[in-house]
Amino acid sequence: MERYQIPDPLVEMTLEQIGGYLSAWRKLQQLTMAQLAKRAGVSTPVVARLEKGQEGVGIGALMRVLSVLELTDNLTRALDPYQDRYGRELAHRTTVQRVRKRSGQL
Repeated sequence: MERYQIPDPLVEMTLEQIGGYLSAWRKLQQLTMAQLAKRAGVSTPVVARLEKGQEGVGIGALMRVLSVLELTDNLTRALDPYQDRYGRELAHRTTVQRVRKRSGQL
């Protein structure tokens, strides 16, 4: 059975933004797509797909490109729920407190 995925405009817009940011970082570091691809151990079309915000590129390839661009720490911090106000709020709400039984209670 083939799954059909309905396009999500927010996801598509975010992918395009991320692609644009990757392109900007590459250009700021004065790298061509081919140079970045070679250093990351991926093909030039993979870098092009990432920069266009196209789906279908593996997370490993993305991480290798981010590593060459020295952006892995930024991504790690961005995804850490404890570095984000909303994440800390959720963690605080979901903390389960233990209730001790008094002696003699079953």
